[in-house]
Amino acid sequence: MVKYFKKYIRIVLIDVLVYRISYPTPFQSEKEYKIEKQKISTNKTKYYIEENNKMIHCSYLFRYLHLLKLIRKKGPAIGDCFTNKEYRGKSIYPFVINRIANEIITEYGYSEIFILVNSNNFNSIRGIEKAGYILDSKIVTKRFLFFYFKTKIINYNL
Repeated sequence: MVKYFKKYIRIVLIDVLVYRISYPTPFQSEKEYKIEKQKISTNKTKYYIEENNKMIHCSYLFRYLHLLKLIRKKGPAIGDCFTNKEYRGKSIYPFVINRIANEIITEYGYSEIFILVNSNNFNSIRGIEKAGYILDSKIVTKRFLFFYFKTKIINYNL
């Protein structure tokens, strides 16, 4: 229990870009991977690809993120994505996040889905844009416990 709260006791600098996608977008990868899905909690679902009992990619879909309230948005968001080093550069990341967005928009009727990425994660940003996401805004803030302060927002969706 202490470990859970330990990460909230310190001040954390947050500098993220928020991307969104509002309609199903086709994306063709060089190989068709089978994406597995596992519900972790009411707010979190894991999407992953395994090959030969090895995790190649993992992304999480959150039904909501408190951080999106800062830009007056709500809805599902993708985050905490990881691709195994041996499989990077094969368009697996854009393939998965595109498929998640298409599923959420077409099957569950959401009007938009978001993905958050650290502003300095250039490889992920390239994959997000390749998957069809559009830059919505940038959030720079500090978090202490569950409170945000010194928040700066830049909106790109004008």
